[in-house]
Amino acid sequence: MNLKPLTQTRIRPDRFQKPVRSVLTTSLIILSLTACNGTIKDPPKQVLQEARATSTAPPILQIDPGGHKSLIKDVTFTKDGRYLVSAGNDKIVRVWDLKTGKTVRTLRGQIGAGHEGKIYAMALSPDERWLAVGGWIKNNEIRLYNFPTGKLVTLLKGHTNVVNGLAFSPNSRYLVSGQGGSSNQVAIIWDINKQKQLHILKGHTDRIYASAFTPDSKRVVTGSFDHSLRLWRVINGEMIAKLQGHTDKVRSLAISPQDGTIASGSWDHTIRLWDGKTGRYIKTLANQGTQVGSLSFSPDGGYLVSSCGGNCGGKFGGDVWSYPSGKEIVTYKQHDNIVLATAISPDGRWVATGGGNDQ
Repeated sequence: MNLKPLTQTRIRPDRFQKPVRSVLTTSLIILSLTACNGTIKDPPKQVLQEARATSTAPPILQIDPGGHKSLIKDVTFTKDGRYLVSAGNDKIVRVWDLKTGKTVRTLRGQIGAGHEGKIYAMALSPDERWLAVGGWIKNNEIRLYNFPTGKLVTLLKGHTNVVNGLAFSPNSRYLVSGQGGSSNQVAIIWDINKQKQLHILKGHTDRIYASAFTPDSKRVVTGSFDHSLRLWRVINGEMIAKLQGHTDKVRSLAISPQDGTIASGSWDHTIRLWDGKTGRYIKTLANQGTQVGSLSFSPDGGYLVSSCGGNCGGKFGGDVWSYPSGKEIVTYKQHDNIVLATAISPDGRWVATGGGNDQ
């Protein structure tokens, strides 16, 4: 597999220049592996019970190349901008030191052959207390870690199919998760302090990949392969509006941290803007010419980064768009395949993108 795990492109908001490529370096290390990383201590009771049930399984020896070995699904910066967190189909969460370009921490939930354990979604709470991980995980659970210590705190149970999307609210009190599959397409709002379900959001008719909260943490948006988005109230789980207009699957969305505008990306190649309070359609910001894989707003709300998630026609990477004008500022092409994850550093100077071979 010809995989470029992560590419950083420097973005100068005051003077956009040709992107500077910087690929995080890798190293080869032989590790003695267990079901979880050595930094995870005192797992919850249900985790211990599952570990005992599989304790007779033969040990597995893996080679750690220092980087991801499969498709990357999510990336996010820490609030100080010193570290980047990434996760994907190789079942590993990696924390990168951006100064050295090397992995400084790993979290391993499940290892071994097969699909089970693949990570499809990851989210870091704004206060950096919590790291949530979901995907093709046993019993469709969401793993909730204490991010500073790496301790697995609990398993959030309630989904009946794989978890495709995760997002924390800006106040770090809530988590929203969306599930996929051929039936029962729901999203769930979780009260993170109580570690329990708050509301189940029903209405979508196909898998849910995209989700995000408005800046005031009062509303949440979900985007689905049913071509629509829906706007919900966090306090009671009621739907405010159904956002229609895309003519193909909605794979990504982002919300401006400044004015709360919703940006949605679809396989119909368009990026659309919606009012974050009412769900009213505003305009089509851009036609990317390829399936939109990921969207991220800059912290100041001045620009939006998009990526190619399919039918790229050799144009791998993505674009930076001025908001709200929709003017294309720069295009980056360092990847050699689809890009499903984007993130912008807290100071707005760097864009991290993750992708790989579509397998």
